Amino acid sequence: MNFIFTDIDGVLFPHYSKCWSKNAINIYNRICLEFNLVPVITSTWRINNSVEELQEIFNEEGILTPIYWVTSNKNNRGLEIKEWLDNNEYDSYIVIDDIVWNIEPYVDNVFKCQAHIGLNEEIYNKIKDIYSKQKG
Repeated sequence: MNFIFTDIDGVLFPHYSKCWSKNAINIYNRICLEFNLVPVITSTWRINNSVEELQEIFNEEGILTPIYWVTSNKNNRGLEIKEWLDNNEYDSYIVIDDIVWNIEPYVDNVFKCQAHIGLNEEIYNKIKDIYSKQKG
C-alpha cells in the first residue's frame, strides 16, 4: 500500500481561512487517486476526533479516498510517522504538512505546504516527479 500522511490545518484548511480549500481538496483527491495513496492522518484533529468522525468530515468536505488510520499522539509528528512506518507494511509514502522541522529529521518524502495557501499545484508537481522517477 501507498500512504499519504496528512496534516489538515495549513494543508487542506489554510490558516487565516474560515473553511477548507476547495482547490487543496481537488489536488488532494488527484494525488490520492493518481498515485494510489491512502490517508493516514497526522493532524492534531486526530486528538479530538475518531477515525470515523474524521472520515465523516472528509466526506462532507469532498475528499474521496477513505482514511486508513491515524498516527499516535506523542507531540512529535516525525517520530509518530516513523513509528507508524516501523510498525506497518507499506510500498511507498509521502508526508504533507505545513510545519516540517520536526518531521524531516525522521522520514523522507516530506512536502511542505505554505500554511496560508495549503496544498497547491506546485506540491502536486513535486509529488508527481517523485512517482515518475519511481516508475522509471
